[in-house]
Amino acid sequence: MSEAALIIRDEEHTPAPQNAGSSNALTPMAMLSQAVERGASMEMLEKLMALQERWEANQARKAFDAALAAAKAEIPVITKNRQVGYETKSGGKTSYQHEDLGEIARTVDPILAKHGLSYRFRTISELNQPVQVTCIVAHRDGHSETNTLTAGRDESGQKNLIQQIGSTITYL
Repeated sequence: MSEAALIIRDEEHTPAPQNAGSSNALTPMAMLSQAVERGASMEMLEKLMALQERWEANQARKAFDAALAAAKAEIPVITKNRQVGYETKSGGKTSYQHEDLGEIARTVDPILAKHGLSYRFRTISELNQPVQVTCIVAHRDGHSETNTLTAGRDESGQKNLIQQIGSTITYL
């Protein structure tokens, strides 16, 4: 067998490189478009629209998960850089160290933004009710996740009512 024949056989069995952006699979949007062109019923269009929405939500969740994993891999350990000490109501003393919230934000915000992530907080502090803080982490593709923490007002030290609520919000 000649060398030219061997080269041709190798080329025939070598799969052509596939472009990652092109896919033979139909997306729900493509199916919806085809259904509209073929005069599909409203019921069928609604089902395809629901499928498209679920598909988009799943894609957004995957992007969120990938972005969060990438951001977490870059965020350094944040050291406790603040000292707190005070007298308790019973006359004892309390002291502890904590991370400064401003420093945490200065450290993580650029990394989160680089990966299309942002966060915000929602607080609820109704009279005679526990304080509730919800953190919402969102991705630019639309997926978000929340985590809610609840605790009573921080009545330690000699705080007034507003300080008690503020302390709890900061702690949560």
